[in-house]
Amino acid sequence: MKAQILTLRTCKEGFQDLLEHGCQYKYREAKPFWRARLFSNGQAKHFDEVHIKNGYQPDSPLAIYEFSAIEGPEVVEGVPCFKIVLGKLKAIYHSPS
Repeated sequence: MKAQILTLRTCKEGFQDLLEHGCQYKYREAKPFWRARLFSNGQAKHFDEVHIKNGYQPDSPLAIYEFSAIEGPEVVEGVPCFKIVLGKLKAIYHSPS
């Protein structure tokens, strides 16, 4: 069975912050796109891994985390968001210099 991967994109500054300080969770705005991507029949979907990528190119920086959970929505800086809880960092590829 093919692994279920949740891919999240981030800006250069966000990826650099992830490398320097680590990351326990990522937020995505609670809009219909993310609700459909993260939930099925009102239940949070299960993913095997979370890929956090800086860009769209094949050689863009990539961090691979174990998936832990999806929570929310909760309000972050006045905006309702889904909280994607990350597990252990598994690998980093194409790290920026």
